[in-house]
Amino acid sequence: MLEEGKRKFSGTRDADFVLMDGHKLDFPDNTFDTVVDTFGLCSFDNPKEVLGEMQRVCKEDGVILLLEHGRSTNHNWLSSHLDRKAELHHADWGCWWNRNIEQLVTEAGLEIVNTKKQNLGTTYFYVAKPKKQAE
Repeated sequence: MLEEGKRKFSGTRDADFVLMDGHKLDFPDNTFDTVVDTFGLCSFDNPKEVLGEMQRVCKEDGVILLLEHGRSTNHNWLSSHLDRKAELHHADWGCWWNRNIEQLVTEAGLEIVNTKKQNLGTTYFYVAKPKKQAE
């Protein structure tokens, strides 16, 4: 995927492509105006730690954009299906599709600016701010 990004943006953008662990981002605190994650929280070993890293590298007045999928908070029948098939799905795809994204984001302490849910409540779009640093 990294090579595909380099190929697509070769000569067209001022961008660096680097591979690193989302649990330990090799960037200083308060580096980025915007931090984006798309469909990644399902695959990390510790998604709350990753959300913490996103907050750490995001500037205090920056924004964190999340497009994620997970358990439905308003359709129990669908979440029950996701739960039943979760281990098999993870073994095949490396994705825990039944994670409670709303709970993860809340427990990580992000300040939610806007939320939108789609696809029977299984697709989440969050516009968030990093939690305020203790003074």
